[in-house]
Amino acid sequence: MKTSRFKHFLRSTVLGFAVGVMSAHAADSVPVLFGKDEWLFTPYEFATPADAQDTSATLQLLQSANKLFERKGVALALVIVPSKIRIHADKLPVDKPLDAYTNEKYDNAVKALRSGGVNVVNLNEAFLKSPHRTSDTPLFLRLDTHWSPSGAMLAAETVRSLIDATPALKAALAATKEEQYALAWNARKINTRARDLVRYLPEGSANYAPEQVLPFKVSRVQASQADLLNGGENVGITVIGSSYTNKATGYPDGLRFTLQRDLLDISLPVDQGPWFGMESYLKDEAFKTRQPKLIIWEIPERELRSPPNNKFRDPRYIMDNAAWLQKITDLLK
Repeated sequence: MKTSRFKHFLRSTVLGFAVGVMSAHAADSVPVLFGKDEWLFTPYEFATPADAQDTSATLQLLQSANKLFERKGVALALVIVPSKIRIHADKLPVDKPLDAYTNEKYDNAVKALRSGGVNVVNLNEAFLKSPHRTSDTPLFLRLDTHWSPSGAMLAAETVRSLIDATPALKAALAATKEEQYALAWNARKINTRARDLVRYLPEGSANYAPEQVLPFKVSRVQASQADLLNGGENVGITVIGSSYTNKATGYPDGLRFTLQRDLLDISLPVDQGPWFGMESYLKDEAFKTRQPKLIIWEIPERELRSPPNNKFRDPRYIMDNAAWLQKITDLLK
């Protein structure tokens, strides 16, 4: 199994959404929302009409990037992670319900992207319909911003469904080497260390016991001697994204199982964001010498209002929107 560590561009990251986002948005008076049944949320996931211009810029850039990948012969599947506040809206505090604008934003974005030719994986629809949403194995972690093992696996299954239903994606997958992977769910729940929202609770807040999850394990059934020697250099699929794509969430392995393929998985540091991260990957030898047939690009819904020029991003990674697109254009010639 292949996980990337870029020497010059990307560095390893932990599951730390809140570290970057909440410090950048320090103006938020309440960094954490106390929901029902000991659920915690971040208010940053709520959208407002003031975000419309930036969101529009993001959607236009994604459509342009998709066309560039097509021209290069790389199929792109865009995975937008739905906000926890919508999927588990029933757990929001009584005085902070899900508003109509935030509720509709995901579907509106998917509609706009698809009308522009982008193959979007609609996780919002799949998550809202899932029985796990109201079970004892919910789709998001109760004390953390990230998805649970159940959510990660459902995301991987939904990606496969879109690929099977989309001729261009299906052809790209068929052009990659099939491998055999097995899935095994744990017999019982275990404690998880993921609890990024707990770190931002006000002083004197109640203590929260470790959250329990039901994990899964994906293993390669049999690897040839040649595969062991080349270390997975011939993989034709790249999975790139935020900390939701971190191997600790189970999402990359979930994709290995649902696609029955090995893949290169890249989890971007939260301070870099998707734009600098994608540019860095395209500059790296991992892309230039081993161009994939298929890229699965994961972006959290909250990032839709954060184009390259977003002022709240780490200053090192802020760039003009047109300049970013030009860089990508040059890299994909």
